[in-house]
Amino acid sequence: MTEPQQAVRLVVRLLVASLTASVLFAVLTLVFRHDVLAYQQARDPDADPAALAATLWTRPIPILVVAVLYVWVARGLLAGAARAYRRVRIVSVVGFVAVGWLLLSGAYPGWLRGVQVVQLGLLAALIVAVNRRVVRAAFPVVPDPRPRNRKAAWALILLAPFVAEVSLGNIPLSQAWAVLVFVPIYGGGALLIREVVRRTGGGFVSVVILGVAYGLVEEGLVLQSLTSPHLYGAAEWAPRLFGVNSAYTLLNLVYHPVFSIAIPIVLVEMLFAEHGTKPYLRRGGLITAGVVFALGAVLIRLTVPASEDPGYTMPLAGVVIVALLAVALTVVGVRGRFPLATGDGAVPGVGAVAGLAGLVAFGFLGMLWPLAGAKHSLFLPGGGWPLLAVAGAAALVAAGSYVLRRWTGSAAWTRRHTLAACFGALVGHTLFALAGNADTIPDAVFLVAIAAGTGAVGARALGWSAPCRFRPRRFV
Repeated sequence: MTEPQQAVRLVVRLLVASLTASVLFAVLTLVFRHDVLAYQQARDPDADPAALAATLWTRPIPILVVAVLYVWVARGLLAGAARAYRRVRIVSVVGFVAVGWLLLSGAYPGWLRGVQVVQLGLLAALIVAVNRRVVRAAFPVVPDPRPRNRKAAWALILLAPFVAEVSLGNIPLSQAWAVLVFVPIYGGGALLIREVVRRTGGGFVSVVILGVAYGLVEEGLVLQSLTSPHLYGAAEWAPRLFGVNSAYTLLNLVYHPVFSIAIPIVLVEMLFAEHGTKPYLRRGGLITAGVVFALGAVLIRLTVPASEDPGYTMPLAGVVIVALLAVALTVVGVRGRFPLATGDGAVPGVGAVAGLAGLVAFGFLGMLWPLAGAKHSLFLPGGGWPLLAVAGAAALVAAGSYVLRRWTGSAAWTRRHTLAACFGALVGHTLFALAGNADTIPDAVFLVAIAAGTGAVGARALGWSAPCRFRPRRFV
């Protein structure tokens, strides 16, 4: 037997010994659970007995399950599987930290802490053994030929919350740190959508449809603002239809697909055009993006409604309907194929495209978002009148979508037109924020700087970009 084989067998023995100690700890905890509970209750008289009992059951059972699963990991190590080796390296460190924390917490009687000391020693030995040079040499790193682009991924993660929240003035300058709370849900969501669309061969329409699903998740399930009668005062913007805040719902189910998702994806893909349509992440990164998005949703749920809309919970029927709609849109966005219109129609110049995009963005937001202290959309009186603003905004979206579809299908549409449309819309929506969302002079100055900076970057990008043919389906 060679030295590497002996070293790997030592790792397997330590792994089995560590898992045996873990199983012993779990079994002893369950067998003597009454004694353990009595100790914990005496140690913390104010603790809930039911919670202590639940914890007593939930900790040992996963240990038993993991022990069974790691029979296959041990076999993988002996077979030379690099994936099994990586798992053991990670689990040994995580296990050492977890057992050490339990030992220091004193949550178990002294005789059980003796078993924990044995566990800790075995895990320490496992960490040393699995990281020896001779063991690492037995599992050489094989370069992954699949392309990835971490810079592009991070650019999208950071750009999405900036566009969605900061450049719209939703976060006051005095609370700029709060943008960190939104990075996981916006950044993770935009990156997840981009990766899914790229892997399934979808195009721009797929991005938009998944963006609507994203809006339903964030606004409907996480914030529950689509039906809340109090949050942001949105229930007063226009009449509620079937318990839904009509103006607010339309605004966000258009805003999120365009500004939170599509525009950041388009700009990042143009910035890293050499990467093309290939995914930025490998499978592990894709899973991580999904987990980060989910954790970001939980973070928003635990922070924003608790402070802005305490006590409100969407009715169960509403939760089910919103969830089903989000799932249905996700399926359509992933599996559907939406060919672009084609033709040789005329397309305005890049300046006109930028100006029109800015006007549409400003006009859409201005129709729905009450300005200058008004309670209702478009300064209309109460009753059913604000529904005119909702109808007008919907018509503007329909007309804008139709025109954009025709223009992007024309042979005259170029990369510069796409840049102009994106930057024009961004400047327009920040100018609206200046008019309707700046409560203090510093906030107004900050938004002016963002609008000016966005315009300057857009002009510079247009100067750099060659007027080559650009089809959104290929690029987004």
